[in-house]
Amino acid sequence: MTITMDNWAAIAQAKQQRNLDLIPEEWRIKPVDSVHVLDVPATCGVLSQLELRITDTPAQDLVKHMSKGELKGYDVVKAFAKRAAVAHQLVSVLGTMADE
Repeated sequence: MTITMDNWAAIAQAKQQRNLDLIPEEWRIKPVDSVHVLDVPATCGVLSQLELRITDTPAQDLVKHMSKGELKGYDVVKAFAKRAAVAHQLVSVLGTMADE
């Protein structure tokens, strides 16, 4: 589809909806009325306490925990994917989302 001055808004809205549709239902958050959204990942119920700790941990420490077998790479990636999904629902931070 060619983007024109007449149809760009509809194309953008369709893309935004496709991105939202890729977010698993259990990762969806309720609408937030506040402009202060920094606490939403911790209060929305999508991330577990472990996932919150993972996403608040510096990368070099995550590598150490994974190398010691204290964390699995799958769990780290899933925690960051969930946090990215929450952030996207709040402020549309992702241009494209993977569906895998």
